[in-house]
Amino acid sequence: MAKKPWSSIASQKPMFTLIKSILKSIELFLALKNKKFYYDLHQDFRDREDAITQEIEKLRDSGDSSDADRADLLRNRLASERKRFEHLSTFYTEADKG
Repeated sequence: MAKKPWSSIASQKPMFTLIKSILKSIELFLALKNKKFYYDLHQDFRDREDAITQEIEKLRDSGDSSDADRADLLRNRLASERKRFEHLSTFYTEADKG
């Protein structure tokens, strides 16, 4: 079995470095994409939360009993939205650590 010439082994080292660099770039890109997804999710939640809160305030200001019932339903929906977002946040935080 013939040994490879030293020049052949030395020429492979830059290729391994390049592959390692590419894999690290992919890892960083995916981490950034994951953080952007969470940021977008957070922004979407805040927008929905603001819209529901404004709707509740509008309904409460009207003073009608059916509007008050609708406002109560929206308040319950807002509470469930917050719980769901907290669950997603916890899941994201745990996934980000691991």
